[in-house]
Amino acid sequence: MSRALAIGGLFLAALLLALAPAAPAWAAAQPSPAECLQCHAAEGLADGGGRDLGPHGALSCLACHQGVEIYPHDNPRLAACVSCHPPHNEETSGDLHAGVSCQACHLGGPAGPHALLPAGREASCRRCHFAGNQEGAPAALLPPKSLLCLACHTATLKLADWPSRIALAILALGLAGSLGFWLSGGGAGPAPAANHRSPWRLGPALAALVMDGLLQRRLWRLSPGRWLAHALIFLPFAARLAWALAALVLGRWEPGSGLTQTMLAKNNPATALFFDLTGLMVLVGGFLALARRLARRGHTVPGLPRPDWPALALLALVVLSGFVTEGARLSLTGHAGPPWAFLGAALCGLFSAGPDLQEAYAYLWYAHAVCYAAFVAYLPFSRLRHIVLAPLWLAIRAGGQARQGTQGT
Repeated sequence: MSRALAIGGLFLAALLLALAPAAPAWAAAQPSPAECLQCHAAEGLADGGGRDLGPHGALSCLACHQGVEIYPHDNPRLAACVSCHPPHNEETSGDLHAGVSCQACHLGGPAGPHALLPAGREASCRRCHFAGNQEGAPAALLPPKSLLCLACHTATLKLADWPSRIALAILALGLAGSLGFWLSGGGAGPAPAANHRSPWRLGPALAALVMDGLLQRRLWRLSPGRWLAHALIFLPFAARLAWALAALVLGRWEPGSGLTQTMLAKNNPATALFFDLTGLMVLVGGFLALARRLARRGHTVPGLPRPDWPALALLALVVLSGFVTEGARLSLTGHAGPPWAFLGAALCGLFSAGPDLQEAYAYLWYAHAVCYAAFVAYLPFSRLRHIVLAPLWLAIRAGGQARQGTQGT
């Protein structure tokens, strides 16, 4: 019996070995860089030891050069850099580099394509950023979108441009003064509670932040028409901010995921539609507010502040200059307009790609940045400061009222 089992086991093992797929010829011993360099040393790698390969010197050549394990190399393929290196986030590459190959910035030097260049070197940027280039790049090196740009764009946590630095400083000072005045009980600020030992209620505060701060429930009760105009302006910015914050987190958590790259890709159909549609909503809301104001001929709704025309004019300049800059970007980079980007595609036709647009794009970019910086700096001193302060005040007051209600029970 035992002999029969042993014979059966040997037969089964032989059958499994026969059915197992054959290993490729190169699997037993992959060529080392030194072996490859016996033939390829003349291509700038003369020492034969792989020291010119930089951080890739310890890797097998097959890690990047696929399909070359058998000679002759009939079907060589270069592995994608993103198979090992996660894609850059918005802070490093920006939206204009979404379609640029890694080799355009990182490869070059005396050893040809094997010499890696560090990221951020201006010399590598100047390969494309010069007047009269054929790559469709602006002549000037532009900074990444800053922290303040998160209100409208996927952006970074840096403050690399001077308009954003100035605007943020003025905004912080203005909001600190206004918020301190409100919290101290001045104006319509919340009155201090009599008993500080009772806990402050987070639930009512969050409910007020959503219902009254985000959805503008109180404004709807006072004036549905004004609520509509306000919602068309405010809610698109809130949606863009949520999009930008999600992309910022995903860009650091999962930079290579499909969702991250979709949210960062300006020419993706869904992304293009989202940003064009929200921008159009802001314009419609602004025109609706203007039409209502002209129709009422100076009459105001009791309990609501009067319109702040300088702030509204700056906001209109921000949105319009943004669309113009986006149309210039599409024309500069050779896009007729991504699918569903109806406004960008229409404005793209106003520009002719060439050296003039390469020079002018930087001025358009900074003009948009200056308009937005002016709006941000003016915001805490305008009647529109309630956009930021009112939700905080309503949340604080709701939590305080709940505390006072607890005291009375």
